Amino acid sequence: MAKKNFGNIEENQKNLTGANALFSPPSDDAKTAKRKTEAETEEGEEITAYPLRMKKDWLKALKIMSANRGESVKNLILQAIADKYKLS
Repeated sequence: MAKKNFGNIEENQKNLTGANALFSPPSDDAKTAKRKTEAETEEGEEITAYPLRMKKDWLKALKIMSANRGESVKNLILQAIADKYKLS
């Protein structure tokens, strides 16, 4: 299917505010900025994505803990792994 260019949909339409964001592809600057933030790590350190499946009860408990501590669930999991296996 061919891509359609809707141009500026919001022009002279007060009820369609924000519609351009739905139909317009993101700019190249936004794509490169996202890649840069994902790749920013300490020198010589490489980060990989790894999907993690867990019980819903565990995730619920982690979300509660993260809200209480003000940390992300990801950081809690990574800290627990590092502590358990003495990685850092």
